[in-house]
Amino acid sequence: MTNVMMNTFILYRAILFPLLLAVMNCHSQPKIADIEQPPRVVEADEKYADVFKPLDGKWQGQFFIYVDTLGQRNGDSQPKQLDSIRLNDLPLKLETVIDVEQHYTSESRYFQRVTIRDTYTNEQGERQVVESRGVNKTQDGKMWCVMVKPDETVIHSGKMAGKHTIIWQRDLLEPLKIEYFRETVKDNEYSILGWGYYGDDNPTLSPRIWFQGKYKRVD
Repeated sequence: MTNVMMNTFILYRAILFPLLLAVMNCHSQPKIADIEQPPRVVEADEKYADVFKPLDGKWQGQFFIYVDTLGQRNGDSQPKQLDSIRLNDLPLKLETVIDVEQHYTSESRYFQRVTIRDTYTNEQGERQVVESRGVNKTQDGKMWCVMVKPDETVIHSGKMAGKHTIIWQRDLLEPLKIEYFRETVKDNEYSILGWGYYGDDNPTLSPRIWFQGKYKRVD
């Protein structure tokens, strides 16, 4: 390979390839203004009819955020088989506990409004409440969850993983925010389990951050 060819290849790897990934990521999801609106149902959406319905109502519980005490390691990067993972078996330290209240209201078989009230309590007993709103919806044959928080809008794409479980994920490169979690609803119990990569984390190593949510139906 000539020096010119080598320099061109290095330039592609260092600049153009990450830029291409970012562009692909940008175009993989609908515009925020569009995704918050009720969908125009197409034939590809019909397989998802009533998929969000089990969440309708009011839920209360806690959301737990953990940090791996051994840091990131070689091995299972971005694990997808969450059913086989037990957080108690990992070297994790509990970092944050959030008291959560969630309300879900389906407006159609394909569109659901969401409001979430998160309460944070610091070591001095001071409480901070953060309210978010959003939707769960199908659009053009895909599942989406969008949450509008005070400081950002978070969009996850979804897929079914059995009768009671949805897998949600997002893959932002700049700033780095990669998340993957399962959401399971059975009768009056609702749970979340997953991991995330943020900031300076290395996505080719094991996750540094893990999280889970445990909620009960109260209405």
